[in-house]
Amino acid sequence: MFSPRDVRFVDPGAPVDPLAFLRCPACGGALEPAPHAVACPACRALYPRDGVIRFVDRSAYAESFGLQWKTFPRVQLDGAQLADSERRLRIETGLGHDDLEGRVVLEAGCGMGRFLDVVSRDGAALAVGVDLSAAVDAAAENLGARPNVLVLQGDIFRLPLAPASFDVVYSIGVLHHTPSAERAFRTLVPLVKPGGTIAISVYAAVVKPGVGWALNMFRRRFLRGFTRRLPKRVILWWSLYAVPVFWLIDKVPVVRYVRYFFPVLLYRNYPLSWSILDTFDTYATELESRHRPKEVFRWFREAGLVDIDLLDSDDGWVSVRGRVPGA
Repeated sequence: MFSPRDVRFVDPGAPVDPLAFLRCPACGGALEPAPHAVACPACRALYPRDGVIRFVDRSAYAESFGLQWKTFPRVQLDGAQLADSERRLRIETGLGHDDLEGRVVLEAGCGMGRFLDVVSRDGAALAVGVDLSAAVDAAAENLGARPNVLVLQGDIFRLPLAPASFDVVYSIGVLHHTPSAERAFRTLVPLVKPGGTIAISVYAAVVKPGVGWALNMFRRRFLRGFTRRLPKRVILWWSLYAVPVFWLIDKVPVVRYVRYFFPVLLYRNYPLSWSILDTFDTYATELESRHRPKEVFRWFREAGLVDIDLLDSDDGWVSVRGRVPGA
């Protein structure tokens, strides 16, 4: 595991011009710098730039994610005691240091930047993160000072990016929170260069076999039927103040099982803050879909990708990577 004091950025060689990878989402035209903005000469659209380049309204959809990452801006960043983000990036995308060093990389749905942090430290020539929610503000605060990081606020269905621009495109735990995970995936494929890699990780339709897991999944879906309709700040209050109580109750034999009647997630091997965050993430999110490996394989196959692999990710996830044919 690394210490934040040990972070070094690999010199990517020739400077990378971020504007070369951007396109106007309205007309597809190239963009140029403007005071506190980027501008499209073709249609005269202007997109604000304030540490984040914004291609959607600042208060865009995905309210729960913006609130989540503004409340927990650094919880899941790797540190000296825990490097779970790097672990997940490796197993859920199959991407190692050598796959990312010197490459132009896109993360679709970067949140507060936990995986973008790893890609940046791996020495990507340019690590681009895009997200629809106000979580981009946390990502910019965490990573914006790094010379190889670019943070965008944009819609995955109208991405402000040039086709065939990226060596690597990945998305972890995001596509299943869109109106159509398959359609969101299809928007990412054209952004990959010939010979480049794309990897995604989405919620699995089936977790583990057995009655216990089936009941737990039913419980989660049943409770979400109520919680996702509540005001987001109510769920945030519940997560912040009720989860610590259940954290203590969980240490008491027999009594601990009472938690299964309430919307809480508890992790024994992670800090309490992770349970608080994931309780909010699970029960406040409005959109959620689940997918089977054969289904995700079909997305890759129908997109014309080759060298498709099902990766050995954690229970509850389907992780697949493939390559765009070409050089």
